[in-house]
Amino acid sequence: MNGFNLIKCLYILILPAIFACSNGSDIDLVEKDLLQYGLPITIQAPDSIVVKTMDWLVQKDVTIKGPDWYSLQIFSSKAQTSKMEDALSLQRSTVEEGTYFDEFILEEQDGFIYQLKIDSITNYDFRHVKIQGDNEYVFQAGMMGNYTLEQVERLYEIAKLAK
Repeated sequence: MNGFNLIKCLYILILPAIFACSNGSDIDLVEKDLLQYGLPITIQAPDSIVVKTMDWLVQKDVTIKGPDWYSLQIFSSKAQTSKMEDALSLQRSTVEEGTYFDEFILEEQDGFIYQLKIDSITNYDFRHVKIQGDNEYVFQAGMMGNYTLEQVERLYEIAKLAK
């Protein structure tokens, strides 16, 4: 009986430790070409993704959903400016005007990560802007999700690596 209790105690102690050490962001990623969805962009994504597109005439919306936390949304439109700082400033002000905006976590030349507070719930999101020729691409986390800072940091890095 003591051996059984010892094993039970080990499971109780070891399993939470294993889950605590796992960062939850380990997904195998491969290069995915989005040209068939109307975007001349290649991103890192899980092998099994579901892509949904919506064409709003002035803007195209491409949502890429993978397993677990992977959900990326890309908006494509005609660039209103060729200056990155102007495009990013517009994104910043749009985000800051949002009801649940709390604070910027990271600000870079081509994007930022920010925190949202909805009552006592904290959520994170980001914006990353790419200007290619006459087009502007705005990356963000998928709208239908609640993300940890670590997950948003990972999605932000994936967006920055898009070609």
